[in-house]
Amino acid sequence: MTVYHTAPQPLSGRSDVEDGPSAKRVYHYVQNNAPNAILGFACDVGVNRNKGRLGAKQGPTAIRRALANLAAPRTLIPFTDLGDIEVEGDDLELGQDTLAQHVSQALLQHNRLIVLGGGHETAYGSFLGLRLAYPEKRIGIINLDAHLDLRNIGENGPSSGTPFNQIRKLDPKGFDYLCLGAAKESNSEALFARAKDWGVNIVFDTDLLADPYCAKAIIDALISRSDIVYLTVDIDLLPHYQAPGVSAPAIRGVAFTTVEFIISQILSACKAFGKPLPLADFVEVSPPHDKDDLTAKCAAILALPLMSSNE
Repeated sequence: MTVYHTAPQPLSGRSDVEDGPSAKRVYHYVQNNAPNAILGFACDVGVNRNKGRLGAKQGPTAIRRALANLAAPRTLIPFTDLGDIEVEGDDLELGQDTLAQHVSQALLQHNRLIVLGGGHETAYGSFLGLRLAYPEKRIGIINLDAHLDLRNIGENGPSSGTPFNQIRKLDPKGFDYLCLGAAKESNSEALFARAKDWGVNIVFDTDLLADPYCAKAIIDALISRSDIVYLTVDIDLLPHYQAPGVSAPAIRGVAFTTVEFIISQILSACKAFGKPLPLADFVEVSPPHDKDDLTAKCAAILALPLMSSNE
């Protein structure tokens, strides 16, 4: 079998019993049948087809390890670890379909699911699962990423560069996609033309660096017209010195504190407009290229606010 589900391994981390019962780490909040959940997608196929640096398959394990040892905020919500979908060989399509089924099932039982990739091919499986769980809802897509990932499917099949092209094919009229942090030098004119034709909204990395508030109006507009929101975060948005362990390191990038602030803006807007954000994923962490687990820790810290709120 080329795609299979593996059961979760117990999470562990530092123990500070001498500091009393409030000295908790994230791993202390793992429970069965908890309000929130995490699920891994261990896959390198999409990155390989997209000619990136391999290693994203190890991402879920590295992000979990970093996440488990973080000090737990007072607002952290208990979560269930649902294990990993692992893709062996080259059967990405089966992997994405399997991920979709598990995402759909998880969303029937949990308020919010965090998927840990994997390359950005994760997004297509994530979205498929969200659509299965909410077939009648208008889904607003927010992608924090240096890349538009709107490539056409080539002779090798879908890749980490094609997920939003694939998503649009599911429902061209309902496609509502915002990319925050796109780098002009990382996307061809063909991709920008396609984005314009398809009504994709873009805020460039240079604009976010100049003004972290510049995306607020466009974020608010998308969330207000959506029924539910899907957030996907490609860690290669961060500059290379903050996230060295990705398949395509960014020279400029968007600073970690700015990305953190944008996620807080998105969560605040969801709360203000009363729009659920049931699904988010964090992708492209590549542990073989990481240094001191910096990239995995960045992903873990960015995920933490989503695990501390259900709005």
